[in-house]
Amino acid sequence: MKSELAEELLATLMDWDRAAFQEKVRQLDALAAYKFDEYGNFRPGVRFFESLASWLAQFENQADRATALNFVLDRLIFISDAEMTHLIELVYPDHIDLVLRALVSSELATPSHEVSRIVNDPVFIGTRRRSLILGASDGARLDKLRRSAPFLSHEQFLQSCEPPVALIAPMRDKLTQALKQLKVEMPDTFAHIFLVDDFAGSGETLLRKEGDKFKGKLTKLRDAIELLARERLVADDITVTLILYVATEQAQEHLSRIIGDSDLPSWTVRVVQVLPKTVRVDQSDREFADLANRMYDESTTDDHKGRAPLGYANCALPVVLSHNTPNNSVSLLWADTTQETNTLQRRALFPRYERHHKDRP
Repeated sequence: MKSELAEELLATLMDWDRAAFQEKVRQLDALAAYKFDEYGNFRPGVRFFESLASWLAQFENQADRATALNFVLDRLIFISDAEMTHLIELVYPDHIDLVLRALVSSELATPSHEVSRIVNDPVFIGTRRRSLILGASDGARLDKLRRSAPFLSHEQFLQSCEPPVALIAPMRDKLTQALKQLKVEMPDTFAHIFLVDDFAGSGETLLRKEGDKFKGKLTKLRDAIELLARERLVADDITVTLILYVATEQAQEHLSRIIGDSDLPSWTVRVVQVLPKTVRVDQSDREFADLANRMYDESTTDDHKGRAPLGYANCALPVVLSHNTPNNSVSLLWADTTQETNTLQRRALFPRYERHHKDRP
């Protein structure tokens, strides 16, 4: 009943005739059932239709509402849980396995196309077991990655971009036992790290330069590796591969460039699904970008993301992830100020859970 009322409100807001109502509601109904209703940050009792009706009601005129609705129907990129799971399932065969094969191919001086010879060699088997898979955030979903990587041990996975000695030491003990069981004579230290994460919009959370210093998750990992090396838990020449399930072309270019400028020149970046620059709202939908600028609530500006009508770092993304909306997306999608005082009382279509919030210092 609540969704039916929302549909009626939509028809009134958009001034649809019967034919238009049937066509648009059919499209929205399909999107809601297939993807949008699964969004994890809707308030209790709220689903997509209710959120859409409330969101459209805040615009001043029908032209703006039409711009907003057309954006939802034509430009919005909603990455569902099923789609993210599919990307995760591609990580081992299309990325981890390829990286390990390349390392072993070089070490054995074996042509890379001789796949069977490489993967059956004890050096490959040992190199694979000497790898660590670290989750940079909850979005890494290591549980799903473990299940989709049958050749890796559960003792190779850890949810941390700052792996401490206390946790890696027992994992190294398991490595020692595994190498003996596999009858592989190799050092019992971890030799390669795969750092995985679900999304990168600008890449600055992972690595950025502030003044003359580099900061971000990659520098935290570097510092952790130095401590592990002192305890002889990792190889002195350990290498690192960053794997992102989804990343923008902007983030990919930023990371490749800044890693080359930093003291991490041998670290590499791989992306399962790249979002090209053409998806940017300021390129693909200038009317909606203008609407986002006009509707921006200055109360959402803070020290962490700055002023962000088109999202953090001006990424202008039309992206929503099933569990949360990136702050790199346009603020009209995620910035909700209805529960705060002294604001413009903006409603978000897909409200974002903020990691940093002034009420949670």
